Amino acid sequence: MEKEIVALLIGKDFLGLEKLIDLLGTDIVKCIRAILNHSDEITYRKEAENEVFYRIWQKIDHYDAQKSSLKTWCLTLTRNICLDKKRVIIRERNIIPMDQLPENTLVEDYFEKENFLDLLKHLTEEDQLIFLKYYYYQDSPNDIAKDLKMEVSQVYNHLSRGRKKIKELF
Repeated sequence: MEKEIVALLIGKDFLGLEKLIDLLGTDIVKCIRAILNHSDEITYRKEAENEVFYRIWQKIDHYDAQKSSLKTWCLTLTRNICLDKKRVIIRERNIIPMDQLPENTLVEDYFEKENFLDLLKHLTEEDQLIFLKYYYYQDSPNDIAKDLKMEVSQVYNHLSRGRKKIKELF
């Protein structure tokens, strides 16, 4: 089924897009809702969904079945688009998450608040998402763990390692 969908998409046949939506549409929408999950972001979900399917349509020739399944490739693309969208939302609203850092005495001496998003660029995408959920949205580690399907101790580890990495950089 995947090979047929990929072949149709590469041939720019809309039937391939319809079959992709039938096969993976629910998973893609769930991924979008998991990342754009706050009330301020709900209005961006449809935009993200459209962008995901458009980007799949555009970049299907970059898909390599040897490296991953079609589902993995599509969900990775979806996650990256949603994380980019989340960053744009934060920038558009001039949100300053540094106000919420519990260990802000040392950090504020080194960083201006508006550079928070630049600092996040030095972290992995997963760490960026955890930092945003924890420091900006003030989600509890338990909620973050539940949303990202990981243990609470892993959330604390990501936060700790991320803070250390940012401090080492500066």
